[in-house]
Amino acid sequence: GKAMLLLRSVSSVARRRFAAAAVVPRALSTTTAASSEGGEKLTYRAETQSLLRIVSKALYTEREVFLRELVSNACDALEKVRMLRVAGEESGEEELRVRIKVDEAAGTLEVSDNGIGMSKAELVSNLGTIALSGSGKVREDAPAAELIGQFGVGFYSAFMVGDSVEVASVGLSGRGGRFVSSLEESYEVFDFSGPRGTTVTVRLKEDAKAEFCDLEKIRAIVSKYSKFARFPITVGETAVNTEALWTKKPAEATKAEYDAFYRSVFKAWDEPAFVEHFSADAPLDIKALLFFPSFHTETMGMARLEPSVSLYCRKVLVESPCRDLVPDWMRFVKGVVDSEDLPLSISREKSQDKMLLDKLKDVLVRKTLRFLRDRLEKDRDAYLKWYDSFGAFLKEGICHDHARRQDIAKLLFFDTSKRPEEKTSLDEFVSRLAPDSSEQEEEDFIYYLQAPSRDLALASPYYEAFKKRDKECLFVYATIDDFVMSNLGEFNGRKIRPAEAFQAPPDRQEHAPATSALTEWFAQTLDDRLEACELTANLVDSPAVVADAEHAAAMRRMMLLVNQQQQPNTAPLPKQKLLLNPDHPTIQALDDLKLHNHDLAATLAHQLLDNALVAAGLMDDARLMLPRLNKLLQLAARAATAAPPQEQPETSPESLGDLPPAGAPATPPPTTANTTASS
Repeated sequence: GKAMLLLRSVSSVARRRFAAAAVVPRALSTTTAASSEGGEKLTYRAETQSLLRIVSKALYTEREVFLRELVSNACDALEKVRMLRVAGEESGEEELRVRIKVDEAAGTLEVSDNGIGMSKAELVSNLGTIALSGSGKVREDAPAAELIGQFGVGFYSAFMVGDSVEVASVGLSGRGGRFVSSLEESYEVFDFSGPRGTTVTVRLKEDAKAEFCDLEKIRAIVSKYSKFARFPITVGETAVNTEALWTKKPAEATKAEYDAFYRSVFKAWDEPAFVEHFSADAPLDIKALLFFPSFHTETMGMARLEPSVSLYCRKVLVESPCRDLVPDWMRFVKGVVDSEDLPLSISREKSQDKMLLDKLKDVLVRKTLRFLRDRLEKDRDAYLKWYDSFGAFLKEGICHDHARRQDIAKLLFFDTSKRPEEKTSLDEFVSRLAPDSSEQEEEDFIYYLQAPSRDLALASPYYEAFKKRDKECLFVYATIDDFVMSNLGEFNGRKIRPAEAFQAPPDRQEHAPATSALTEWFAQTLDDRLEACELTANLVDSPAVVADAEHAAAMRRMMLLVNQQQQPNTAPLPKQKLLLNPDHPTIQALDDLKLHNHDLAATLAHQLLDNALVAAGLMDDARLMLPRLNKLLQLAARAATAAPPQEQPETSPESLGDLPPAGAPATPPPTTANTTASS
C-alpha cells in the first residue's frame, strides 16, 4: 500500500531517466559482495524488491509499453546532449539517434542511443535506486517526486517481457559501467568502456520471443508510440519515425505537409476542409494540430464517428484516442494535442489529474469555436460548404453542452421566409428584428417553423400569419432542430418560439360576424377529440389549425424520434384546441351545412381536424383517415356528375350528400338519385 501511494506521486521529474545528471549514491543495499565476473553484487532492500515486482508485473496494462519507455529513455538522453551542444558545452557532430535491433537466435532485443550516458556510479544511483531505496533518510519536507529516484521506474517495465536486462553505458567523462539484473534480490555492476551512449539489452522470456523478435511488430509498436520522437529511430535498418508537425510554427508548415500528415496519421482519403494549428502557454503549455474533415461517415449512415484526437507528452503518445480531450459532439475533429504540463501516471497511460484534462478540454473547445467563427468571417462560402455536412454536430452541441450553447449557436445557419437564396445566422436574423426593449412582446420573439422542406413550410397554415404581416420566420427542416430550438430557448436576449405559438394581434372585424354557435357545435360534435374550439385572426388561406402554445407538436415530434425504434406505439394524442378561420368559405359553408345535414357536417368536421393535425405534424399515421377521404371523394364525384353542367362551377360541402360521421360503420354508397336530391 505504501509503495502504491508513492507511485501515484510521480511527476515530470521522474521522466528524466537516463538524462539525469550524476548524483551521490545512496545506501543501496544491506550487503555488497564480489561478482563471479569481477564485478560487484548488490542486494536490493526488501521494500525496493516489493516495488520492483509491482512495476514489472502490475503497473502497465500492455506489455508492449516497455518499448515506449525504453525509447523515451533514449530520447531523453539524446535531448540532454542536444541541450549541451546548444550551450556550447559539447562539441560533437555525430547524428543523435536511437537504434533498435533484435537477435532471434539469442532471443534478445537491444535499444541503443548515443546520448548523455552514465558512469558506473550513476548506473548504481539511477538504476539501483528506485522509489524507496534510501527513502528513510530523505527529509520529511522533501518533494514527493524525490522519493521516486532520478531514473524513474519506466526502465523496469522491461521485466514484463524479459528474464534479465543488461545496461551498458558510458558517460561524458568517458567512464562507464555495465548493470545486470534479473529482478531477483540482487543486481551486478561492472566496469565498462566504449563510445558515449547507452545500450539496453533485454533477454526475452519464452512467451515473449515470438512477438518481440519480430521486426515488423517492433516497427509497428515504435510507430504507434514514438512516431513523432524528435530524434531518428531505426528498427533494423528502417527509419520508423517522422517529424512532429505540430511542433513547427504554423507559418513554417505547408498545405502539402498538413495534407500528408492528415492522410498518413488518420488513414483518410479526403482533404481537410480546415486546419487549426496553434500553441498556448496559459493556462497550460499546449501544442495542437486539429483537422476538420470535408467528409464523414455519419452523413451516409455508414458508421458513427469515434473520437480521433490523440494525447501526447513531449511527442510521446499517451493515449490514442483520448476520449477526455474533446466533448462527444466534437467527435468530427481529428488531431493531436501535446502538453508538457501533464502529471502522468507512472505508466504514462492516463493523466492523474482529471481537473487538468478538463482544462485541456476547455482550451480545445474554446479555441475550436473561435477558429470556426474566424473561418466564417474570412470565408463564408467555405464555412457554409463545411456546415452543410457538419452542422448537425454543432446542433448536437447545443443539446448537450449547456455552458457553451450560446457560443455554438453563433455558428448555426437556417433558411428564412424572406431570403430563399441564402442561409441566415441567428445573429443576422436578430439584427433584422425590431430593436429590443425592456419588455419583449411576442412580435419581438424569434419564431421558427419546422417542415420537411421549404415548399411545405411556405404552404403551412402556421406561416400564413407571418406572410400576412410580412414578418420573417426561420425555416428548419431536420427533426433535431426541435431539440436545438427548445434547448437553446433564447438567443441574444430574444426568446425562441415555434411558429405554432405565434399569436397575431387581432385585426378589425371586416368579415361577417361569426356566432359562437359554430365553435360550440365543433366542441360538442368532436368532444372526444377537442378540449376547446375558438376563432382566430392568424389564418388567411387555411380553414383551421390546432393551437400549439405548449409546443405540443415539437414535443411529439421529438418523442417520435426518440421512441421510433424503442417504442413504436406512442401514447394517444391528447385533446386539441382547434382554431377556426371565420372568413374561410369552408367554415362558412359548414356553419350552414350543420343545420341541414348534421351527419355530413360532422364527418367534414372530423376531416377538418385531421387536416389541421397533419399540418401541425401531430398526425402519427395519416392512413387512418383514408377511408373517410375516399368516401368524401366518391360523394363529391357523384354529386358533380349528377348535376347539370351549368351547376358545376365548384363543389360545395352541401353537394356531397349524406355521409356517416367518422368512426361509424360503413354504409353502401348512395344512389345517383339520392345524391342529386341531397345536393
